[in-house]
Amino acid sequence: MCISRLILSLLISVGGAPVAAQSSPGQSPTPQSSPAAAQNTQASIPADQNPPAPLGKLVDVGGYRVHLYCTGTGSPTVVIVGAGFSFNWGLVQPEIAKFTQVCSYDHSGIGWSDSGPKDSCSLRISEVHNALKNAGIKGPYVLVGHSLGAVVARLYAGRYPDEVAGMVLVDHAFAILHALMSGPHPSDAKVPPPPPPSMPPPSGGGIESDPNFSKLSSRDRQLHLWAMSQTRNRMALHANLDMMPQCVAEADAITKEQPHPLGDKPLVDVSTDMGASQMGAINTEYAALQTRLLSLSRNSKQIVAENSGHFIIIDRADVVVDAISQTVQSVRNRSKF
Repeated sequence: MCISRLILSLLISVGGAPVAAQSSPGQSPTPQSSPAAAQNTQASIPADQNPPAPLGKLVDVGGYRVHLYCTGTGSPTVVIVGAGFSFNWGLVQPEIAKFTQVCSYDHSGIGWSDSGPKDSCSLRISEVHNALKNAGIKGPYVLVGHSLGAVVARLYAGRYPDEVAGMVLVDHAFAILHALMSGPHPSDAKVPPPPPPSMPPPSGGGIESDPNFSKLSSRDRQLHLWAMSQTRNRMALHANLDMMPQCVAEADAITKEQPHPLGDKPLVDVSTDMGASQMGAINTEYAALQTRLLSLSRNSKQIVAENSGHFIIIDRADVVVDAISQTVQSVRNRSKF
């Protein structure tokens, strides 16, 4: 069914493969950059051994702790609010740290973070807010979010507008898929349509199945494969699918109340051109989504990551770094794009 393929695409896009996902009979799994290397890397940190040491520190957020990893110095501080794991940003965070302070975080239930209350975007906003406050990280911040993390960034700005100096949205893809899931989906379609331009192929895994996964350092690849070997992490990432409609609805409600909720604060929307020439109506809606995102601020611009799939943070990390750099400079100079 068409709808099942779309749902699987969404689940994969959040940062990990679904629990016990398998290829369909007769269908080859999505090729990885180096299957043998991936197997060796995964075996290097067995699931039943003690976890590797956290990159950052565990910060109390109200009875449990989340992992916060901060590097670099300077202001404004860039805060990466997801999605996926903190170490998935291994091609981006070191480059940002060269010109300002940057923090990434793992929400409760994944990575080194403790398990917490039932997950929701509202909970993640509270976790980020409390983690930054308790760690002594001063705002206002430039928020960066990929995929569901982009929705979290919008909601954070809605709850704590004075704590946000700017924003970078990296392939905010959920609104379009939510709309598609709400429409008619004939079950008798013999050939399913291609996924939206921001979605990876429906068969296969998460970021580890992206051909550019090998660009990450050996350490970050090992950490990702260790994390995905843990049932707890896979279940937590799987729950993102259930959260998505409510998160999008809450973010869109803010926009309805305030046409430009970010005012003149700098906003960069990073989208992808993958499959743009063959998406038809899906691509039209994807383009319309970018227009809506740009309207969140009167000081916004779009950057298209050419030759990139959904995981722009590894496919075109240079584009993400440039978008963040431009946003930081706009904040520092109090200038418009």
